[in-house]
Amino acid sequence: MNSHPDPVSISPLNRQALLFYVCTLFYWGGVYIYMPILSPYAKKISGSLQAVGFIMGAYGLSQLILRVPLGLWSDRLRRRKPFILLGFLFDGLACLGLIFSESTPALFLSVLSAGVASSMWVTFTVLFSSYFPLSQVSQSMSLILFSMRLSQVFSNYSGGAIAEAWGWTAPFYAGLGISTVGLVLALWIRERRPEKSSGKSLKSLLKLGRNPRLLTISAFAMMMQFTVFAIIYGFTPIYAQQLGASKADLGLLLLCFLSSTTLTTLFSSTLTRWARERHIVSAAFLLVGFSILATPFAARIEVLYVILALNGTGVGFIFPILMGLAIKPMPLDQQGTAMGFFQSIYAVGMFLGPVVSGWVGEHLGLYSTFIMNGALCLLASFLTWIRIGVPEKSRASEESRYLGG
Repeated sequence: MNSHPDPVSISPLNRQALLFYVCTLFYWGGVYIYMPILSPYAKKISGSLQAVGFIMGAYGLSQLILRVPLGLWSDRLRRRKPFILLGFLFDGLACLGLIFSESTPALFLSVLSAGVASSMWVTFTVLFSSYFPLSQVSQSMSLILFSMRLSQVFSNYSGGAIAEAWGWTAPFYAGLGISTVGLVLALWIRERRPEKSSGKSLKSLLKLGRNPRLLTISAFAMMMQFTVFAIIYGFTPIYAQQLGASKADLGLLLLCFLSSTTLTTLFSSTLTRWARERHIVSAAFLLVGFSILATPFAARIEVLYVILALNGTGVGFIFPILMGLAIKPMPLDQQGTAMGFFQSIYAVGMFLGPVVSGWVGEHLGLYSTFIMNGALCLLASFLTWIRIGVPEKSRASEESRYLGG
């Protein structure tokens, strides 16, 4: 297999790496500035939990459809930067659409556009990781995800405060401005292209999607995203409103989740030096599951702050480890495809989580959504303990078969 050539790798504090961090802040700021108020705003416009789930699910639906084709396309073209620029454009289009959305279909299409923007994250992460040697792939994922989480922390808190001060649609205008600035900055990103394509056919590249290890890792990420988008971004803000939370409180609520996620994301790669991946991921799923089950028993908004901080701690450990495991064994010119499969599969959870939970909440009550998602995380804890611990020799033979080795 090919690997990242060490001689051209860069320092995490190199000027190009710093530009990536800043672009990441603007990239996700354009989406997450309005996330604290999106589900309550959708409830206000549409009037039902099922419609809220439908609208929130649009974000994952477009990623489910696009991420594998985008990964394949970028690998075939050996280009990443044009897709990053398109991501910023769709960031802005989503915000523009939300400004003028006054119906459930209009909200759905706008959130769908935000999902298109997020689909381009496939090429963003692959281009950044290409600057680092293979031994530092997990570290590079932690660094870029830390920037992503940091953006979410600031934008979520700011979005709630902006909505409280200037009204429901104000965060959409802010997102439009943020994505415009990000697009200008991204023009300065330097692309590092693979020297040549592997020459593999489209059919052989699609075989990556049958790699057992990639499928397993992606399935766990899907379970995590199912609960994050159903509970954190979907129905916890609605439950918080029932406790009397203001728009600013909703921003603080997500701030607690994302602050803890950001910190644990930064240190997740360090922890893998001292503990096995399956131990970390399994324990983290356990923490997330119990925090979700505790949510409907919270009688005060302050208790929700603590619960979401615990939830975020677990999520912050899970994602960098799974993302690193997904692309680490892949050749450089196939990593866009592998990352596309990984992110497309976990986008299934981003789509189904809100949709299924919205249906359950509408028919069985809001509390039932927390019980279902908490139980799912406890199941994931058990399964990760079993499956991530596949012996390296058998794992290598499986990968060799599906990668054509």
